[in-house]
Amino acid sequence: MENSIIEATIEINAPLNKVWSVFTNPDMTKQMGGYYDTDWKIGSSFSFRKADGDRLTNGTLLDFQPMHLIKHDLFEPNSEIVMAVLTYEFHEKDGITLLTGKEELSQPLDKATFDDASAGWASALNTVKQIAEAL
Repeated sequence: MENSIIEATIEINAPLNKVWSVFTNPDMTKQMGGYYDTDWKIGSSFSFRKADGDRLTNGTLLDFQPMHLIKHDLFEPNSEIVMAVLTYEFHEKDGITLLTGKEELSQPLDKATFDDASAGWASALNTVKQIAEAL
């Protein structure tokens, strides 16, 4: 399906453990505007909350491989209907981390919305890069 998969990759000049901590250490994650609310166990609830605790997203943790992969689904607001599956993959070589984010949408987006969502991914990964490289 056209406009149903968004994928972005960024090279981060920081070791894997620093990039990983941006996702898993709430003190680091709060620099992205909130934190992940999960116990990091497959099958558990997975949400992103603003610093004040308001939930922005909700889903289920589908796969978790420390220092390698985080995969979760994303429910439609106030529902348990899956609208997307998000995957973050982490690879390190010589102190440089390659971070790939992928969003598999349950329904294709129109071109303008898809382009906006793609730009959002690029911006989000760049934020992770800035945080990790400053550690």
